[in-house]
Amino acid sequence: VQMIAAIDMADRDTKGDLYEYLLSKIATAGQNGQFRTPRHIIRMMVQLMKPTPEDRICDPSAGTGGFLVMASEELRRTHPDKFHEKAFQKHWNSDLFNGVEFDASMLRIGAMNLMLHGIEHPNLLGQDALSKESGHLKDMHSLVLANPPFKGSLDHDTVDPAILRTVSSKKTELLFLGLILRMLKPGGRAAVIVPDGVLFGSSKAHKQLRQELIE
Repeated sequence: VQMIAAIDMADRDTKGDLYEYLLSKIATAGQNGQFRTPRHIIRMMVQLMKPTPEDRICDPSAGTGGFLVMASEELRRTHPDKFHEKAFQKHWNSDLFNGVEFDASMLRIGAMNLMLHGIEHPNLLGQDALSKESGHLKDMHSLVLANPPFKGSLDHDTVDPAILRTVSSKKTELLFLGLILRMLKPGGRAAVIVPDGVLFGSSKAHKQLRQELIE
């Protein structure tokens, strides 16, 4: 605490960086198998996707908000002049950054992280992204960045039937990809970390999802 007290906190970057550093020191896997995505991988994914000021960005498994924070930093770097526009400031503080996270403590950490990085009212939902209550997220976002949980399996009863129509599976990584396809507007884009089984799995659900992606 004494070391932190000596740091000049007037700068947004300092507060955000310090918080990110402390986050990197907490246990890597939470109770529900959350893993913090390494920052250099997030940065690469964000730069590949080239977020624009008009985007609506979402992370359906937001965790500590790393993807949303990195997207915000990239926008500050690439479009500094937009911050003089009133309409963009409103969009920035309310609609641009969206996240869904079902772990309440992760949700609080993520909200704090986004606020420290200068996003006043991040749009964070505390619910299970795969459940029926997330049905209203359909066709809403132009960019999805995510590192969804793998290795889990869910009962069909708990999953939104609309996702099961895209991919009939119990595997969380396939269900999340089905969800992301539903969340994206026509013409939207996504960068998602998946286990290699998504590319090579031979089950009916794997093939169904690959066909959907290609088409």
